[in-house]
Amino acid sequence: MTLYNEVFERTEKKYRLDARQHRQMVEALAGHLALDAFGITKITSLYFDTPGRALIERSLDKPLYKEKLRLRRYGEAAGEAADEDGCVFVEIKKKYKGVVYKRRVGMSLAAARAYMGGMSYEQACACFPLSDPALAAASVSALSRQIAREIDSFRARHGALRPSMVITCDRAAYAPLDAGDGELRITFDTGLAYRDRFDRHAPTLPLLGADEAVMEIKNAGPLPLWLTHALTACGAYPSSFSKYGEAYRICMRAGAAPARHVAGDERRSRCARSGAKAKTLATSKGPAASAHAAPTNPASASPTSTETTSKERVLDCA
Repeated sequence: MTLYNEVFERTEKKYRLDARQHRQMVEALAGHLALDAFGITKITSLYFDTPGRALIERSLDKPLYKEKLRLRRYGEAAGEAADEDGCVFVEIKKKYKGVVYKRRVGMSLAAARAYMGGMSYEQACACFPLSDPALAAASVSALSRQIAREIDSFRARHGALRPSMVITCDRAAYAPLDAGDGELRITFDTGLAYRDRFDRHAPTLPLLGADEAVMEIKNAGPLPLWLTHALTACGAYPSSFSKYGEAYRICMRAGAAPARHVAGDERRSRCARSGAKAKTLATSKGPAASAHAAPTNPASASPTSTETTSKERVLDCA
C-alpha cells in the first residue's frame, strides 16, 4: 500500500504576497478550501547541484525544460529531534511548457544519506528500512524502483552533484471542501529561510521579509471562477519566484556564489576563490596589499542571521 503520492503532473502558479494580500486570500478560501490533514508543516528542502551550480543557472535562464533534484522532509517543528527512521523524499522536479512533473521516492533519512552518498537505492532501503512496514514496502515497490532509476540517470547525466542550498519554510496547505474543485490545492509558505551549503560557515538567513508569503496554486485544470475573482480583488499576480533561485541570487549579490559554468571539479564558491586570490596577491605584494583584501563571506557576519536549525543539520548529506 502506497501512503503518499509518488508522481505528480499539474500546473503550479506562484504568487508573492504581502501581509494584506496573504490575509485576504486566506479569507477568500473560507467555504471552498480548508487546511488539510497535515495542517501547518515545517518543510526542509536540500537542493543538489553541480560544483558550478549549473542546474540553478540553467533554471534562471527560463528554458523550455528544466529540472531539479532535492531531498525534502516534512516535520512538525524546526527543533524536533532527528529521526533516522522517519520518511524523507528524494525527488526530481521537472517543468516543461509550464507543466510541473514531480517523481519521488520515500525512504528513511539514513537510507537517503547512504543513497545520495553513492550506495544503490535497493541496498540503501534494505540497510536502513523505514520503521513503518507499509512505508517500507512502498519504498521498494516496482514504481519506486523505477523512479530511483530515473534519479540515477539524472545524477549520471549531470555528473558529480553536491548539497547546494537548504531552504526551510512553514507551509499551510489547503484542500477543497467541494469535490467539484477537483485536484485544486493552495499552499502558503511563510518564514522562508535559506543556508548556502557551498559555504560551510554560512548562517541561516531569511529569504523574504517577515510579513511576506509565497502562495502556490496547484491544479490539473482551469481555476474555479471564485478563485480568479479573489486573486483579482487582492491584486495578486503570478510570479516566477523560485525559492532556490532567489537564495542563489542573494548569494551572488553577496559575492558567495560560484561563477557561471565553472569547469572541472571546482568545488568552491566565488567568495572562497576571491579570498584565495586576494591572499595570493597579498603574499606577492606584501603586507600593504593584504590590508585591502575584502572578506570572503560578508553574509556570515550579518547581525540578522539566525541560528542553524536541527533539521538543516539533519539533511546535511555531504
